[in-house]
Amino acid sequence: MLLSLGKYSNKRRNKKAMLSPENKLSGLGLLVWGICALFFMYEFSLRTILGTFQYSIMYDLSLSPFSFSVLSTTAFLLTYGLMQLPAGFIVDRYGLKKTLAFAISICVISSIAFSFSYQFKTAVIVRMIMGVGASFGFICLLVAVYDWMPKKFYGLFIGLSQFIGTMGPMLSAGPLNSLALNAKADWRTILLSLGFLGGILLVFVILYVKNNEDNIGVFRVIKKPEPIKKDLLRVIGQSQVWLIALYSALVYFTIEYLSENEGKAFLELNGFSSHYSSYMITIGWLGYAISCPLLGVLSDIFKRRKMVMIMAALLSFISIIFIVYQPISKTIVACAFFFLGFGAGGQSVAFAIMAEQCSKTYLAVGLAFNNTMITILSSVNAPVIGWLLNYNNNAGTLSLADYYFAFPFVITLIAFSIIISVFFIKETFCRPTKGFTFV
Repeated sequence: MLLSLGKYSNKRRNKKAMLSPENKLSGLGLLVWGICALFFMYEFSLRTILGTFQYSIMYDLSLSPFSFSVLSTTAFLLTYGLMQLPAGFIVDRYGLKKTLAFAISICVISSIAFSFSYQFKTAVIVRMIMGVGASFGFICLLVAVYDWMPKKFYGLFIGLSQFIGTMGPMLSAGPLNSLALNAKADWRTILLSLGFLGGILLVFVILYVKNNEDNIGVFRVIKKPEPIKKDLLRVIGQSQVWLIALYSALVYFTIEYLSENEGKAFLELNGFSSHYSSYMITIGWLGYAISCPLLGVLSDIFKRRKMVMIMAALLSFISIIFIVYQPISKTIVACAFFFLGFGAGGQSVAFAIMAEQCSKTYLAVGLAFNNTMITILSSVNAPVIGWLLNYNNNAGTLSLADYYFAFPFVITLIAFSIIISVFFIKETFCRPTKGFTFV
């Protein structure tokens, strides 16, 4: 995510303010952060919700597994990933309030429009627009933290933000599936309702969100501002940056893919109920929500990022093996999904080690590059699995044999994350590898 921590207006910046520890939590700051956190949860829910209603959407729009993966994952994540850098510039230029209102408006309009989509092409276009609006979710949340929270609480509120955001896919899986069944509501009604909920959130943004004009930068880097192109070239010129970003994408992909695409359908073919299957996605995201802050703390305590990343990748690998080949009981499947999500939290440690590989002058670009790689590779990998399912399917309806043919691709991706973390990523010992100077 693109942040410019030392870039804010110098008008109110003075020596006394910079050294003062008096910045405290304010009610307005908590309210602004809370609204941004709700939007992050909202857009995360929109990202994964189609997987909950996979069968009905495929039937209504006459989709194959391949075309559904394009609609559910690729169309959304492609624009989401490509917008990461531009989103940072837009927030810098127009401020938090205008940007947040713009982003939520796009999500609201696209959610309502998707509920009225009856053709694949129309649905894909709307889904891509939805990805544009959602791409501002995390960046706006981070800006709210850095604008409104005291520096000593940055880590706490970023961790809380990630947990709240993960509530989106958790709620859009099991709980939303149960709600839809009890209310006898189809996917169109749910998407329409989400559009109206987003409209309520937009009203709160207009009424309560403000730009913090008194925000004070805590440091500056002795370096003239340079074009983003130069910073990007510095980032992509480092092999470690590519390896870390690739690890992030590979270790995270499976939990997102199973929630957006075939996870629920695969479990139902193994004899589990629709209700139980959707709640397994919720449990997977619960594991992810717990692991993100916990793995970060462990890597800080032991001063070993690489060790924790290896452990997370191994945990994901073992879990997906049990999900695919040993779904023999509800207990085993539930544990496997929890630890699959827990292992996916290794990408949060990857963000930390990515920050240690980047100078402060291009830190934001490095983090944005990492996030872009996660989303772009996910948008590419999902239709590959959809194509494999189609290729092996001769009966018209998917069978377990089709999944056993396609899912080794998912297992291979996680195996590559193990190889990368063990043999190629270098340990930083929780220390920056690039120097900078404070004033």
